[in-house]
Amino acid sequence: GFCTYSLGCCGRPAAKMDFDNESLLQCFMSEEEATAFTAKLPEEREGRKRSDIFEYRLEAADKFREEGNELFKSGDFGTALQRYLTAVFHLDFDVGQQWNMMEKHQLDLNTRKLKVISNICAAYLKSEDWVKTKLAADIGLRHIEKAGLTDKEAKAKFLYRKGTANLKRGFAEDAFEALKKADLEVPGDKQVRQALKEASEYQKSERQKAKEVWKSKLLSEEEKACQGSWTEPKVAAARVQVRLRKLCCRRKKE
Repeated sequence: GFCTYSLGCCGRPAAKMDFDNESLLQCFMSEEEATAFTAKLPEEREGRKRSDIFEYRLEAADKFREEGNELFKSGDFGTALQRYLTAVFHLDFDVGQQWNMMEKHQLDLNTRKLKVISNICAAYLKSEDWVKTKLAADIGLRHIEKAGLTDKEAKAKFLYRKGTANLKRGFAEDAFEALKKADLEVPGDKQVRQALKEASEYQKSERQKAKEVWKSKLLSEEEKACQGSWTEPKVAAARVQVRLRKLCCRRKKE
């Protein structure tokens, strides 16, 4: 789960828990999928077996994340994703375990969660899985908020990836909104500015298309037939018919 700690009475950490989803792994998949995923992890190399010692759990998560990074660099995004999710499995402490953590340990845990969520989001982005890219970006943004982390660069990355995913899916307004927020976090970033420009242009294009569609609904069949280039035979013929009709009507009035 996502937690923020502050010192309570008698120096004991007071936890602010997010009970919506205790398991970070289950933010990325259903409970059934998470059970199936962990069942497939190998017994060796600290895969399926999680240590009871906090530091060992973090070390195992670091190891799988580093393996994922090497696979990511080689272009094997699918296998890298499996390593990242295995790292998440080792970082998944239940509510009771987190309740007793000191503030320093909670910060160590939340920082590692942030890094691996970012890795997962990047793997989905590279795999062009736009739906899951947006999902991972939203999970990352929520984690930053719930854990009380202040990492502008990480937040901007999630917003940029969310905006890119929305743009690829054709949601121009949502993309523009996310990218605008990213630009506020890291003003002047070239990559963000370029994506923001594309989103803005696409947004204008979509609005123009919607305007044209609405406009066409108000046109008569004759007016619709006249739409287009005069070089098209059907359009030219329709315009000639309109002119002849108007000329005929004018003569009758005279």
